[in-house]
Amino acid sequence: MAPRLSAMLLSVAAQAPEDRAAAMQAAFDQVLTGMAYVGAGLCFFGIVWAGFLLMAEGAEGENRGRARNAVIMAVVGLVVVLLAKGIAAGIVGRIIEVLPQA
Repeated sequence: MAPRLSAMLLSVAAQAPEDRAAAMQAAFDQVLTGMAYVGAGLCFFGIVWAGFLLMAEGAEGENRGRARNAVIMAVVGLVVVLLAKGIAAGIVGRIIEVLPQA
């Protein structure tokens, strides 16, 4: 993915200004999509890890809070990554107005 992304970014310089903006938006969207996939994978890993901790320490263990915190942090991290993708999509789609149109 990195070679394809770098080739896309390098090809932006030879394009017209309108095409440059579209190419940069496409590259930015690809990066955010990759971050969403990585975030989902890490969230899954965090929840599996928390389940392992809960099984290893037992349901009545004193350190049960560690497993609960791992699940909470995994879900919060996934929400943050998905919000970044959603906010960027809202800005690109002009749902969220950043700069007034001239």
